[in-house]
Amino acid sequence: MRLTISFTLDDEHDYKIVRWLRDLPKGEKSKAIRDALDAHLSGSVTLGDVYQTVKEIERKLQNGTFSVGAGLDPDYADDFEKENPDIIETLRNLGK
Repeated sequence: MRLTISFTLDDEHDYKIVRWLRDLPKGEKSKAIRDALDAHLSGSVTLGDVYQTVKEIERKLQNGTFSVGAGLDPDYADDFEKENPDIIETLRNLGK
């Protein structure tokens, strides 16, 4: 059984979606929409998710409410700092 569902987009507010759909080759819009919805429902991590997390870490570093290794198993946090000094330094510098 096939099911057709329609929805509306605002050409200003949803500009990125409209542009993405218009740029898709003919006959591939439905598959692209299904894939995007499936990825969302399966909990796939997007670049937007990563960006939001980095910005939240940056805010916490600026406020002094976040420390590198926070929330990690204490034994693992020590190993993380020893094995990833460049990452640690980058995270510490985000708040500066």
